[in-house]
Amino acid sequence: MRLGVVVAFEAEIGRIDEQGEIRTVCGVRYAEVPFGKNTAVIALSGIGKVNAGACVQVLVSVLKCEAILNIGLAGNACDLPLGGAVLADRVVYHDLFPENFISQDAPGTSEFIPDAGMRGTARQILEEMGVVYRDGTVASGDQFISDNALKASIIEKTGCSCVEMEGAAIAHIALKNGIPFCLVKIISDNADDDAGEQFDETVLISSYLNTSVPFIRTFAERFSL
Repeated sequence: MRLGVVVAFEAEIGRIDEQGEIRTVCGVRYAEVPFGKNTAVIALSGIGKVNAGACVQVLVSVLKCEAILNIGLAGNACDLPLGGAVLADRVVYHDLFPENFISQDAPGTSEFIPDAGMRGTARQILEEMGVVYRDGTVASGDQFISDNALKASIIEKTGCSCVEMEGAAIAHIALKNGIPFCLVKIISDNADDDAGEQFDETVLISSYLNTSVPFIRTFAERFSL
């Protein structure tokens, strides 16, 4: 099967496909990596909802992926430690209201529910890796959240466990195409007044890659629908 993997850093592609060639189609950089009976098509999303949605559409329409996995960074909206993870059980926008604007078109909903089987695989891998995680809502918008009051208002609106910039668009376009998806978000900062400083000081790319790369490899090996 063909699994589309939406990633945040080009280094993730390079570490997973060390001998391969990074290609570009429709402005999306990607590599194809075999994992037994599966092929992982690992694509760089770019920042924000438009880039992320476009990336997923290319993975589905052009590169013929049958499911979408996204692992990336997010701001904390719960009690997770930095480096912990939110395994999404619900994905919403925090910057697009009223909700009926979204649900007028396919897939006809304002909240996006990940595939249960893919979530089960992700859960098992996180536990095996010893990553502290929780199930929760991922809330997305085109804004890096670094303000206590804004964070509190987003939590009140959405009940989210983390905030970030791409997940809802990834989920939305996957379901618009009838494709199952799964999101895992690694906590990089506390989305508060000190978020920018926390991100710069605590999220070393090498540390994040030590979580994301083995997670992606293992998921791609075990993936089935």
